[in-house]
Amino acid sequence: MFKKYIPHPCRREYFAIILLIAEIVLFSIFVPNFTNPLNFFRVIQNNTEVAIISIGMTMVMLLGGIDLSVGAVMGVVSVVAGNMIERNIGTVWVVLAAIVIGLLVGSINGAIISKLHIPDMLATLATGNIWKAVIFGLLGGTWLTSLKPSFRGITTSLIGPIPVLLILVLIVYAVFYYVFMHTRFGRYIYAIGCNESAAKLSGINVSNVRMKAYCITGALAGLTGLLYIARMGSVEMSIGGTTAIQCIAAVTIGGIGAKGSGARGSVIGTLAGVFFIGFLRNGIVIMGIPSLLENFFIGLLMIICVLVDSINAMRRANKPVVKGA
Repeated sequence: MFKKYIPHPCRREYFAIILLIAEIVLFSIFVPNFTNPLNFFRVIQNNTEVAIISIGMTMVMLLGGIDLSVGAVMGVVSVVAGNMIERNIGTVWVVLAAIVIGLLVGSINGAIISKLHIPDMLATLATGNIWKAVIFGLLGGTWLTSLKPSFRGITTSLIGPIPVLLILVLIVYAVFYYVFMHTRFGRYIYAIGCNESAAKLSGINVSNVRMKAYCITGALAGLTGLLYIARMGSVEMSIGGTTAIQCIAAVTIGGIGAKGSGARGSVIGTLAGVFFIGFLRNGIVIMGIPSLLENFFIGLLMIICVLVDSINAMRRANKPVVKGA
């Protein structure tokens, strides 16, 4: 019944893929050492956390919401996991703690939004600030340093010429691609994002779907906290400060536009958006361009993507209906 809400794979996400390919080609021509395998590995390393959290952000934004707390959730999990590693607690318990904390925080966001009907932006902004205060309290103004988790090798290992991190990201995206495109939960997400009122009338428990989406987003943010520790070997006070903005930018560029624009999206476009931003940041650094221009280009592209979606939505709304067609 709800298959009509699933977007065809040849829509806006193809635009993101074309942008990514064009960017790589241009940087390969004009930026020295850009095509060095070590540089590509560095880009994958630096964007793994954003790539995984962006799946959750895709889910939330398809529902017409937003989650500004994901960076703080990643930070809280990193601090707790870092303290557990310092106390030589087993890896299994560290991983379980990360997932449970992420799920718990995500369920709090989901309950506030779906049960108390507080706007998602205000709710997640508030909880994000609370978790930032928790990070400060747990760290006590100091950093956790010289962390050596047993899973650290996942961030540096290769299988042949392919980084393990890239394989991990592709596996996670493949799983969620299946969830989005071939499960009832995925169809419900698209149905609610397309028309929430119609979804309710069709018998979908919108509150329950939204709750699950925020729980999954929290769990993904928790898991990325472990990856952050493995990659950096430390936890600083400012952890996750820009993560939410990077995820929103990646999802927007990947094909999910303004709320109510009627735009569709998928994890394919999101992944292209993540690495478009990652390679853009990397190329700008290599070229020695001021980092402020990096944010300027990303912000400008986000505005263009949302504007295009809004114009297309208005055209569809004003398109005359042909009777007898």
